[in-house]
Amino acid sequence: MTDVDVLIIGSGLTGTSLASTLLNSSSNLRVVIVDARKLCSGATGRNGGHVKTMAYATWEHHKQAFGVQEALRIAAFEHSHLKTMIDAIRHKNIKCDLLMTKGVDAYYDSKCFKRAVAALADMREHGPHLAEQYTVYTDRYTIREVMKLSDQCIGAISVPAASLWPYKFVMWLLNDMVEAQKLNVQAHTTVQKIEDNQGDDVAEVVTNRGTIKARHVVHASNGWLGHLVPELRPFISPVRGNVVRYGSVARGLQILTEASSQSPSALGLDSEFSFWLRYAAKDYDYLVQRKSGDVVVGRAGTGRRSTGDDSQTDLPAMKHLGDFAGDAARFAVPNSAQHITHAWSGILGFTEDTMPFVGRLPFPRRSHQWVCGGYHGLGMVKAFRAGEMVAQLIMGKDLDSSYPRSFLVNKARLHKLEQSTRGPRTTLTPVAKL
Repeated sequence: MTDVDVLIIGSGLTGTSLASTLLNSSSNLRVVIVDARKLCSGATGRNGGHVKTMAYATWEHHKQAFGVQEALRIAAFEHSHLKTMIDAIRHKNIKCDLLMTKGVDAYYDSKCFKRAVAALADMREHGPHLAEQYTVYTDRYTIREVMKLSDQCIGAISVPAASLWPYKFVMWLLNDMVEAQKLNVQAHTTVQKIEDNQGDDVAEVVTNRGTIKARHVVHASNGWLGHLVPELRPFISPVRGNVVRYGSVARGLQILTEASSQSPSALGLDSEFSFWLRYAAKDYDYLVQRKSGDVVVGRAGTGRRSTGDDSQTDLPAMKHLGDFAGDAARFAVPNSAQHITHAWSGILGFTEDTMPFVGRLPFPRRSHQWVCGGYHGLGMVKAFRAGEMVAQLIMGKDLDSSYPRSFLVNKARLHKLEQSTRGPRTTLTPVAKL
């Protein structure tokens, strides 16, 4: 039986950021990360690495639900991830295919675009320092010739963004801490149960490889949080997202302008831009392109299934990801789907009120346990600093004003969620577990 200060369940972006923050604050802490599968094999290792906020799109919801000041705090928190993650990458010279982009929300529905522009205008009234980072485009030349989007695109809104390879980013950070002998990492280590009795100094975490005593246990498994914390199951669901990779095509095709130095993309796009393609209020894809011309597209809208199984993909979503290019992009090559080289899925964590769960669990027999996850599909602009947030709480520090209070898990929030949940809710049992 091993004694540690902090045991983290999950080796993705959240768990890694949490461990890094703890160890940077105190090198004497004994920290271990366990994962039921390979390291970083969950949603972090399966997404396209699109570090881009669309805070204006959720502005009205957050303002109505939490008030103007908290809505501003949430927006600023999401915006801060771009600088925070880039600073970490550059400070440590991490080779993770970082590419600065102009992040574009491309709208293919006039009503959605009109609502988006109105939301941005309202956001500008309350937070001009945030709203000024966005640019609205309606001129056909920019949309068609520069962004290379189809005639069906109504308008676009851009913001500074980046793309990176999340798996490489996380594995570099983990390797750095392990080599410095600061962190113990255990893959293929499944947590079977947690014995957490009121009054005890530690919780006992029983795994398939032995028992670990820990002063603090952090659930950082995002979409699979309900597996080990069934009390949260009514309020968080695992949701399967589907992703494909389009390989680059041969040089010299007409989709390239003479001035372009990029390797060509099967979608006829430039890596200068990254995209959210917004077809309807709840129907959208994200798209990032590497300098080589490879394109990663994730289906983030309709057709998602509530399941924790990331060993399969969904037929309707995959059909869409093979068919959308000609309608969304102006210069997509004919039969672009034949350039798809890989297809996979990843599990997202969707919460009932759209906010992550961060903080100490307020349930009986959970006094040593914390939670950090449930990013509602926007983990690349929430997870890294959410990990910082729970680390600050574990160390007993007061949260500074930059951290959203709406993320905190407490009895009042859970009571409100329980009141808003009408009738019994079916939650599928996760198949793949962290």
